[in-house]
Amino acid sequence: MSSGFKYYWEHNGGLSIFGFPISEEFTEDGYTVQYFERARFEYHPEFKGSPYEVELGLLGNQATAGRSFEQSPPFPSGADRVYYPETGHSLSFGFKYYWEHNGGLAIFGYPISEEFQEVNPADGKSYTVQYFERARFEYHPEFKGTPYEVELGLLGKQRTVAKGWTSW
Repeated sequence: MSSGFKYYWEHNGGLSIFGFPISEEFTEDGYTVQYFERARFEYHPEFKGSPYEVELGLLGNQATAGRSFEQSPPFPSGADRVYYPETGHSLSFGFKYYWEHNGGLAIFGYPISEEFQEVNPADGKSYTVQYFERARFEYHPEFKGTPYEVELGLLGKQRTVAKGWTSW
């Protein structure tokens, strides 16, 4: 990890948020990138020296391309639920807590779906999930009361497999 990726990884959640690196750095879409199990890091030289020098790819948007999610009716935000007019979606309870305590908007982006049931392609089990611009949150009831109750989906891994990049 270079291009500032190692520093970003270490200071923004490391293994628990991004997972292990699954690629070397390479050029994709004009940027130096590196894939991790749960994210794609992008080096933006135009922002060198700023907090935006390393940004996360929009893997949540890419994973849901072509899908449409019913929006939440607007409501007044409170301690347990918040509404985001930017996307027309809300965030509540456990997912809200996880989002707020693990990087929020800067790491995950806005919610782009409501919570719903989905089969996890990694294990074939159905979970309550919610998509964000850069991530998929998964509720794992088998880990209730532990730090693993909410986990991030393996969107980096899914993206590389979808592109046919099974080994580096």
